Amino acid sequence: MGLFSRKKEEKKELGEASERLIMEQLQDDDELAAELVAKLKAGHPLVLNFEKLDLLGANKFLAFFTGVVYALDGKYVKINETTYLFARQEEFKDGSLNDFLSELDED
Repeated sequence: MGLFSRKKEEKKELGEASERLIMEQLQDDDELAAELVAKLKAGHPLVLNFEKLDLLGANKFLAFFTGVVYALDGKYVKINETTYLFARQEEFKDGSLNDFLSELDED
């Protein structure tokens, strides 16, 4: 076994990013936010809707998740006034998230 072979064995094929997409109606719940960050770090793009939060809560979680994607060298995309897509750069590479966003624009 070579020095770098273990890394290859641990790598999992996750399929297209759009198939791993998690959509969540966000509530003022720090525990849920932490769970969503763990899923984001594991390669699951998030579509989060902030509609049920008051302005202060929405701003708090928006700042939190944008900080997380910044730390992960990812990005976020505003879908509409209350909904955003958050993902790591790796999830944008296969093009499926861009296709997902394009389909939303067509509707």
